Amino acid sequence: MPVVTVRARQNKRPGEFDALVRKCTEKASDLLEQSDRVLVVYEKGGASLYYEGDGAKPAGVPSPVRAS
Repeated sequence: MPVVTVRARQNKRPGEFDALVRKCTEKASDLLEQSDRVLVVYEKGGASLYYEGDGAKPAGVPSPVRAS
């Protein structure tokens, strides 16, 4: 199953998790245009977005992606 990784910044500022969630929501929306299902797994410092596909990265979705 292909995966796109989204990473949060290393500093622990308030609202950093919100920025990560927004970035994951954007990427998940992009992936849902090409796939029926997307699974977002949040981890410490980032998240992994698993999606159904042929293994090729979707256009315009580099990996890893930094949340800002």
